[in-house]
Amino acid sequence: MSRRLDLLVPGLFGPVPVPPAGVPPTPVLSRLMGRADRVPGADATDPGRTLFHLFGYAPAPERDCPSAPYCRLADDPNAAPAAYVLHADPVHLRPARDRLVLFAGPDFAPDRAEADALVALCNQHLGTEGLRLEAPTPTRWYLLTDRPPDLVTQPLADVLGRPIAGHLPQGPAARQWARYLNEIQMLLHQSPVNQRREAAGIPTLNGLWLWGGGERLPVPAAPAPYARVFGADPLARGLAQAQGIPTAPLPGNLGGVLATPDAVNPTRDPLATGADLIHWSGLWEAVLAADGTAWAASLSALEEWLTGRGG
Repeated sequence: MSRRLDLLVPGLFGPVPVPPAGVPPTPVLSRLMGRADRVPGADATDPGRTLFHLFGYAPAPERDCPSAPYCRLADDPNAAPAAYVLHADPVHLRPARDRLVLFAGPDFAPDRAEADALVALCNQHLGTEGLRLEAPTPTRWYLLTDRPPDLVTQPLADVLGRPIAGHLPQGPAARQWARYLNEIQMLLHQSPVNQRREAAGIPTLNGLWLWGGGERLPVPAAPAPYARVFGADPLARGLAQAQGIPTAPLPGNLGGVLATPDAVNPTRDPLATGADLIHWSGLWEAVLAADGTAWAASLSALEEWLTGRGG
């Protein structure tokens, strides 16, 4: 038997503002889709829950999908375990009439020095509340607490470019956490980092968006679903690392995946029976940015990658 390859492409079906004439031809991808099986439990609108399903987990549908502790593991494998972790991504909140609209992404991202300064400022305040903010990467921050909050949050992807009203954390602890977030907004607004950004005409980072909170789930009793995971997505890498599955960046093309030795058993034939997961994130990033040009370019790049012309 040949090795099975699972190709996960969040955002493949949009939505992005691309007219039919602007969609590039993808004969190889179309043939693969024609032969593909529908995976029960997969959700095209929620790539995070789909990944949890593929790794054998079943997060409660009425609670947060606990992506934060796994993304933190991918971003900082040597970090001390934490009881409960939330994504606490830095965002730009912009007044629009009587509402606040949320923006984030590469155009708003802090550099390393800015992230360190803002995190240190927030921790001076949060430490009195038993909370700690971390920024293992400048763009992905995490809030740690030893007292799991009774909150239900909305993923950052669901709020980008939209008013935050109606998307704020809900649940018995919502009022307390709204106070934390309001205090942090005031701290960030007054920070020297944001004063410099504003003077330079760069959007300020005047809020944190909390989402995806939880603890690491018990590792499923079934054997690990994959022998290897390829891609840059932090959730895919973190879920793999939690189960001892080797991860690697995407090679230049599909042939590179087939030729990559097994990191655990280098003598094993790369085409031997088993399964690899390939995570292609470019289309999802374009969907989040509502960038039709980038989406079409990533789709073309995926087609070239599959045909062996990438890299």
